[in-house]
Amino acid sequence: MGKLHWPSLLLCLSLLTSHTAQAEATRLKDLVRVRGVRPNYVNGFGLVIGLRGTGDSKKSLTTNKMIAHMLTRLGMKTSEQEVVAGNMAAVMVTGELPPFARIGDTFDIKVSAIGDSRNLSGGTLVLTPLSAGNSAVFAVAQGAVVVGQASGAGPQVLSVARVPQGATVEREFKPVIAASGKLILSLKNADFTTASRITEVINQNLKGFFAEATDVASIEVVVPPSYQQRLVEFMAELEAMQVEVDQKAVVVINERTGTVVMGASVVIAEVAIAHGDLSIKIAAKGGGGGKKGGKSLVKLGDATVGDLIESLNALGVKPADLVGILQAIHAAGALSADLKFI
Repeated sequence: MGKLHWPSLLLCLSLLTSHTAQAEATRLKDLVRVRGVRPNYVNGFGLVIGLRGTGDSKKSLTTNKMIAHMLTRLGMKTSEQEVVAGNMAAVMVTGELPPFARIGDTFDIKVSAIGDSRNLSGGTLVLTPLSAGNSAVFAVAQGAVVVGQASGAGPQVLSVARVPQGATVEREFKPVIAASGKLILSLKNADFTTASRITEVINQNLKGFFAEATDVASIEVVVPPSYQQRLVEFMAELEAMQVEVDQKAVVVINERTGTVVMGASVVIAEVAIAHGDLSIKIAAKGGGGGKKGGKSLVKLGDATVGDLIESLNALGVKPADLVGILQAIHAAGALSADLKFI
């Protein structure tokens, strides 16, 4: 693993720490989801035609059956044995029907080969019904298939493609968001403190007791009588409210690159570590430096992860060693944060 430029990383961490310490308010719109407002997943089996000999082979029984069925439905009675599927491919069509989608609206879909076709470039998706989990048809799809060329060292994937705005809504999807005059806000990141603050901010802005945190991730809001017929306006007012977010102390580590990202509240308790030829001691404030094996480290009191990285960087510690040190400190219970590896 190559040497990482820790001073640049520390500068970024310092800026992040300073920014987080200010506890800047965040819009409620970015913190919660309204329960019920969600996309509806739809899918269906389709057929891509017009391929240049890159479709499914005759061994693909599914494709042969689909082609024979399609031709018979169009008035040309055909058996499976009479089908040559070299220019056609069976695909699975998937997409997300947006909430509150109206009849005639369009959305993107993805087509994925389910036979032995290796290239869908230049094909056209034949009219395909798209059903939800309850088997009800909500949309139909058709259009030219677009295969994005992969870039980089990896292989190109040509058996998966998209049809931009290729699906048309045939049945409207209307989520119920305020049943019995109440709506529920679900936190994107569950946290007791943040849920309590959101409840307090809503009640302060509405000048009454309209919101209640029912659990760590849910807040029930009663729609005020003056907004009963103006739900969209009420939701816009809720989304604009500002809330100070409380975050858990987390240290994110990428072992492959040696990258370490931390928050402002990450501290290290008094601890001593022996790692290779390094002797590390985080003690009470006022402690002096120590030496062992030709390397020295200043003792830190109430140190943060940033302080530790800065000291280790001065000693020329490699990123791989730093990851091991942080893991050891966390295992000893001296790192007051969760470790997450990516």
